[in-house]
Amino acid sequence: MGYDPEFILGFDVPLPVLGPKAIKASFANGRVLDHSRFSLVLNQERGFAIYTAHNIDGARLLPRGSIKRRDNFRVDPQINPGFQVDDRRGYKNNPWDRGHLVRRAAMHWGDLDEAKLADSETFFWTNIAPQHNRLHHGAWGKIENWMVELADSQKKQVNIFTGPIFTSDDVLHQNEADEAPIRIPAGFWKVLVINSELKLKAAGFLVWQFDYEKEKPVAFDPHLEQVRITTLENIIGLSFGTLHNVDPMLFVPIEKGLEIEETRGGRFVLDKGDIIL
Repeated sequence: MGYDPEFILGFDVPLPVLGPKAIKASFANGRVLDHSRFSLVLNQERGFAIYTAHNIDGARLLPRGSIKRRDNFRVDPQINPGFQVDDRRGYKNNPWDRGHLVRRAAMHWGDLDEAKLADSETFFWTNIAPQHNRLHHGAWGKIENWMVELADSQKKQVNIFTGPIFTSDDVLHQNEADEAPIRIPAGFWKVLVINSELKLKAAGFLVWQFDYEKEKPVAFDPHLEQVRITTLENIIGLSFGTLHNVDPMLFVPIEKGLEIEETRGGRFVLDKGDIIL
């Protein structure tokens, strides 16, 4: 049940560790909530997940369209409804999309019945956060597509961590006069972990909501959204343990496109503009 830290054969990739501020804001002192194929920790002050964690078996992905979408958004039974932002509080009659943190398609692998259950569980409010529609259908969707397609094309097992970015300046939003206001996350992040050439590697991505508020938002370019995992750790208040040591971005100069030596052994040859793995 839930995220499997030993899903990538030969490697142990534990869940992120919450820093002091994240623990203080979390539900039940950082209790991990396990669903059939993903896990999450909830920020009970904000009503959204601090992070989600899931696995994808790229060798067992089902054909596209195998599971029809059913928008059954609902309360997560493991959490008091008052801690969850639902349609009335967060999404009714406003421009914010109900953005999945764990994507439906990422659950579509292996046994069909198990995949259907996992798909359904992605509609729990604990897995949803308000996203600007241009972000939701632009950069965010493209990063999600790229991750699933990478697992599929290479028939790899991958782990993915995802979450919102919370700041003290986040936009205050009140949907209904009799409902408590919410704050819209400033952005979203993802970390992909994969076995590449018998070595564990990790890549972090960061997108900001305000980049997509303009009429002509900044064009999506994956290599511009990629950031060092150490940068993410400082921004979101989580620790990914030793993953930052297997992040090739750690060894990349500002100008990409150079052949560089990794100080801990090995060699990378980078093409300018490529996502670095």
